[in-house]
Amino acid sequence: MLRKTTFIIIALVLHAHAGFCGQTPAPTAAGSFRVDLPAHRFANDLRPASPFGINTVLRPGAADLEARLRLMQEAGIKWGRQDFTWRQIEREPGVYDWRAYDELVEACQAHGLILFGNLAYAPSFHDPLTPEGVEAYCAFAQAAGKRYKGKIDYWQIWNEPNGGFWKGTPQQYALLLAAAGVAIHAANPDAKVLGLNMAFCDVRWAETILKAVPYDCFDIACFHPYRPPSAPEEPFDWWELDQYVKSWHKQDLNTEYPLIRMTFLEQTQELVKVMSQFGKPKPLWITEICWNTHIHPYGTSELRQADLLVRFHVLALMSGQVEKVFWWTLKDGGDRQFDQADMVGLVRTDLSPKYAYWAFAWMTRMLEGKTVQRSDCSGPDTYAVVFGEDGSDDETMVAWSTKPYAYIRVNNPKGLTFYDIFGTHRFVPFDPVRTKNLSVPLGESPIYLVGPKRLKAELRKDPGW
Repeated sequence: MLRKTTFIIIALVLHAHAGFCGQTPAPTAAGSFRVDLPAHRFANDLRPASPFGINTVLRPGAADLEARLRLMQEAGIKWGRQDFTWRQIEREPGVYDWRAYDELVEACQAHGLILFGNLAYAPSFHDPLTPEGVEAYCAFAQAAGKRYKGKIDYWQIWNEPNGGFWKGTPQQYALLLAAAGVAIHAANPDAKVLGLNMAFCDVRWAETILKAVPYDCFDIACFHPYRPPSAPEEPFDWWELDQYVKSWHKQDLNTEYPLIRMTFLEQTQELVKVMSQFGKPKPLWITEICWNTHIHPYGTSELRQADLLVRFHVLALMSGQVEKVFWWTLKDGGDRQFDQADMVGLVRTDLSPKYAYWAFAWMTRMLEGKTVQRSDCSGPDTYAVVFGEDGSDDETMVAWSTKPYAYIRVNNPKGLTFYDIFGTHRFVPFDPVRTKNLSVPLGESPIYLVGPKRLKAELRKDPGW
């Protein structure tokens, strides 16, 4: 177990344009915020069942590798999505150099982090759009599966092949997926193949792929349901409208496309319906998601990012269909406060945490090892999701509203402890007159309620009587 740790944030992000020569550039962002985190009870453990993941974006041999792994461990992150970059491993035809990745896998596991490998990005001498390139990719995937058997048993077939990372047709990706799935399963019968891996909840593209592949060639369906600036519960998706419809599909879709006017969970259900046409729906992993904190269109404030992070994870788990969520990513891509691609992390480029880092770290302390028992309120405005753990006499309810204020009434047999998303706690004792049935005010920032088993919430009319 890690010892109790106190962090003080002093965030200094350097200005993109330095001042006079020799002077220290002015910061573009600065702040201070202190959180006392108790030790994470599973800090050193490898926990395959954990739902809490991140896109590691680790570069073997990077100077800050150890510091980043410590931050992930302290946050309670148990899974990492890591590129196993084809062109970096196969530098000449048929010759693989795994040494840097061997060291990376060992370092991650030493910090309680299980990786799955994203196999993508071809060397110049292989073209995965050709039969020869597919054969070379399968040889690479099979070699990876054999080498890391027992350490990495999950392999993803390319990144966002419905978008700019794949230059071929859907049918060409289907050929790659079908062949690579067979190769990986042959190399390691215990391995799981992650397919689709698509930007958006792209049900049209998914159906095209599923018509073209054997349904058993992959085991888990992955997607990236970005929707900034819309909240996950919001029945309107600006990103779907502006990017998917008006940009990606401006020739064949219009503003009546139904997924624009769906919540995240409704979009997810559409993907489940598509899979159901071909067999039992596969487990779902969300292998990229974030709300970017840039100061520009589609941006989200850092405080709201923290709230939405918790709400998204709880909604995903509440669905009973999403097994894991991988945030994009730990560390900002740069220091430009106005740039969407830069402002993606739980921490800044100098590794000083944002509010979302603390919210993630507290969420894992409250929910790791627990599973969803039921949803007492499941929208459209108010949510109360109950988690429990085998062997525990307590339950944990996560509750919030999409409105500025709302109320639930919760039974209170022995006293209830309340936590905000950063761990600030309050206790309400049992009182037979005043608190036996307690009206609890909610808002857009989730709260955790901890009390004896059989916690029950019911929605109350405002203002809570």
